[in-house]
Amino acid sequence: MSKVYFLFGIHNHQPVGNDPFVFNKVFEDCYFPFIEVLKEFPEIKCNIHISGPLYDWILENKPEYIKTLREMSDRKQIEIAGGAYYEPILPIISDKDKLAQIRLMNDFIKKKFGEPPVGMWLAERIWEQQLASIISKAKLKYTFLDDVHFRSAGVCEKELTGYYTTENDARSIAVFPINKTLRFKIPFSKAEESVALVKSFSQKEDVLITLFDDGEKFGSWPWTYDWIYNKGWLKKFFNLLLKNHKTVETITASEALKRFKPKGLIYLPTSSYPEMDEWTMEPQEFLYYKELKDRLKRYPDYKRLRKYLRAGFFRNFFVKYPRANYMHKKMLYLSESINKVETRQCPSKVETRQCLVPTEDKNILNNLYKAQCNCGYWHGLFGGFYLGHIRGAIYENLIKAEKELDKKYEKNFPVIRKADFDFDGLPEIIIKNKHLISSFSNKGGTILELSYKDKNFNLLNTITRQEESYHNRIKYNDKKKKKNKRIKKGELVYDKYERLSLVDHLLDKKITLNNFNKQQKFKTLSDDVYELTVDKVVGTRQCLVPTADKSQKKSVALNYQYNSKNLEFTKKISVGLNAGLSVKYIFQNDDVLKKHNFATEFNIFFQSPRYVTFYTEKGEADLKRKRVFKKIKYLKISDKFKNIYLRFDFTEADVFIIPIYSIANSQDGVEKVFQEASILFIPLLRARSVFKENKEKVFDLKLKIGKK
Repeated sequence: MSKVYFLFGIHNHQPVGNDPFVFNKVFEDCYFPFIEVLKEFPEIKCNIHISGPLYDWILENKPEYIKTLREMSDRKQIEIAGGAYYEPILPIISDKDKLAQIRLMNDFIKKKFGEPPVGMWLAERIWEQQLASIISKAKLKYTFLDDVHFRSAGVCEKELTGYYTTENDARSIAVFPINKTLRFKIPFSKAEESVALVKSFSQKEDVLITLFDDGEKFGSWPWTYDWIYNKGWLKKFFNLLLKNHKTVETITASEALKRFKPKGLIYLPTSSYPEMDEWTMEPQEFLYYKELKDRLKRYPDYKRLRKYLRAGFFRNFFVKYPRANYMHKKMLYLSESINKVETRQCPSKVETRQCLVPTEDKNILNNLYKAQCNCGYWHGLFGGFYLGHIRGAIYENLIKAEKELDKKYEKNFPVIRKADFDFDGLPEIIIKNKHLISSFSNKGGTILELSYKDKNFNLLNTITRQEESYHNRIKYNDKKKKKNKRIKKGELVYDKYERLSLVDHLLDKKITLNNFNKQQKFKTLSDDVYELTVDKVVGTRQCLVPTADKSQKKSVALNYQYNSKNLEFTKKISVGLNAGLSVKYIFQNDDVLKKHNFATEFNIFFQSPRYVTFYTEKGEADLKRKRVFKKIKYLKISDKFKNIYLRFDFTEADVFIIPIYSIANSQDGVEKVFQEASILFIPLLRARSVFKENKEKVFDLKLKIGKK
């Protein structure tokens, strides 16, 4: 009698920077009870992948869990799958970092479980063909991908079974197709139906079927804890598998490689699971795609044709979300800097992780690897990129790595460099001192990053409000999910510009606070390219300030020039040795200001508006609602969550303060998520201008950053 060999696996992950409460809650609701039930069924075999951030938390908070897994591994009930330790999307990090992260996990598993892994889990199943050689170089034999990858490659079987081999650069691995039917049914169907489905794959000869999916489905997703544990779904499922042992047998991936031969060679197109590919699309393009998909569904042979219908490509998240692109390219730029510096010290072993950084400096690489954790770089069903604390953790680790690198190799501050590291075709200017990491764009003379080293905190961890395809639920009054009911259509606001700092605007004279929040009655200048000159600086990527010129190294000035028919001004940004900067606007031609007001905007990230207080000579205010301060000369900001203090001193101005919320998707519906504070300075140039002999008007602004 033939058997169905059921390769069953779960992938458990929590991102770097997630709330400790969430780690503990999901552990208690999901990771722990699943293993406790599995222990009761020693005949049931399971494949388990746990990400590095989760391993780190477990070792610190639940070390006995590792002991339990070791016991189950030793008796061959479970197989521990490897992966890239901090769960990066492998195609979007450098090859050196790919190998280093996989080897880091290999070493960890060998140390904790007695033997290295045989294969690995691929984060979000984001596949590009060159990964085959990377995985093989890391001495691993297999990975798992969704069946859509195989169908897109031309596999026509109704249900995908077995496994295939693939190669790149003459290095091969095995690839198991994850069955989509099982992925959508388990654990949501009744246990009897789920086991019957597994049995239905039976053929004349033994057959292998694979399900490897998110472990959080087994207790952490809405309503699943009650279904799986209180109502006993998991125990019923395992009991039924054992009851049908003559026709169904669970198997580990390593055992499957020995028992079954590959079904053949395959080359898989760049892809992920279908939902991920759809999430990358711009809203209008997604509507066209969905319309085509809905039309095809009406055809009787839709299942045969659907494999030719392709959505987006993961890397286009960096086109869709420019602030995610900045974060990602900053990570790549820092990775290149770290690897370039350290490989010079040991050129004979450039591919070994041990070589890249001396033993005493491994923290530099560990912080880099933590910053590569995937969740903050994309957005889909869950918050991801829209969650400030997840982005904040990426920046925190980037800052830590760069700060340690600076301590080793930067002896004289401030340091200034030039590089187009976000690949927009224009070079960015990077200025660093002992307290700050800042970068500036020729587009609008804006600030792209303002990281405070003393607190490992990027004040410009900002995002831009933009349209998402799921906003149609609000536009068309879909109230099926509770959280949708709390969002009003009028709260959908889409920004005209990227939410950076020192964003220059021309305002209607009668603009209101609400107008500005709704993106009405103003024109932004941030998309215009300003001409840049840097005081006594030679333009090279390595170092723009001559080492011998010590006087110039105490302060760096960027002079941005804006020229149009009715408006000309110089924007001079100076960064010295302290935690702060100064800005001077000098207006040469201000004819346009007869009908408009000039303004410049800072967007500042805070973890939560509840902990933020503003102080002026006119009083104090919180960030719970929009504010206007008239004719003030200073603004102090206290963030008690991060214990950071900001002070702006400026020529007399009116100031708008607006808490910025995005409307973002979550597993429970669409919800408002706080992102940053918009602070708009409107200088009273007519009333308080400083006139020189040539009648130029001037607006001065200074920012000081400190710890409380």
